[in-house]
Amino acid sequence: MSAPARMGRPVNADGEQTRLRIMTAAMDHIAEVGYAKATMKSIAEQAGLTSAAIYHYFPSKVDLVTATLNARIDEVMGRLARAVEFPGTLREHFVALLDEAIACVRDYPSVARFDATVYLESARYPDLGAAVARRERAENELYSQLVAEAVRAHEVAPGIDPRSVVDMLTSLTWGLAHLSATATAERHRAAVGATEALLAGVLLIERND
Repeated sequence: MSAPARMGRPVNADGEQTRLRIMTAAMDHIAEVGYAKATMKSIAEQAGLTSAAIYHYFPSKVDLVTATLNARIDEVMGRLARAVEFPGTLREHFVALLDEAIACVRDYPSVARFDATVYLESARYPDLGAAVARRERAENELYSQLVAEAVRAHEVAPGIDPRSVVDMLTSLTWGLAHLSATATAERHRAAVGATEALLAGVLLIERND
């Protein structure tokens, strides 16, 4: 009779935890000092590891940052997609996206600054540029789907180019992300609230001059 299976940690669980620990340290450190000034040694120190240990998982800084960015793209875009999995209007869906974006920043306070830093450096480093382009495609796909549903539901006024609505949503999202990286959390939340009020049609008061 064969021995019963032993319950325990999955194979390579410790290695995966260490890998995630390194990527979190990279995101936090690069958000603080920028991509150009960050070194593998400084990231290893922030992760509580030796330089040799970090190179075991990532052969170079660009490999580490690309892996970190792609992991965040997968997580954030997955969360945003799930946030709009309900029947609703385009305004309701976009408000849900903004609310989930705030939750992402709350869970990862340095993610917006990390994204902004990597985006600025992406023109100089093809691997980073490819990851940034992947994020842009994922956002465009999600927003295009929401706008297409709104057009089919006759929510978008006649004569309005759906592409322009996608561009508007993208610009608002990126603008708010930039604000979250450069201003206080209170200012960012207030700006999101003002955007939601604008979408709800309650931000501006009609003047009767």
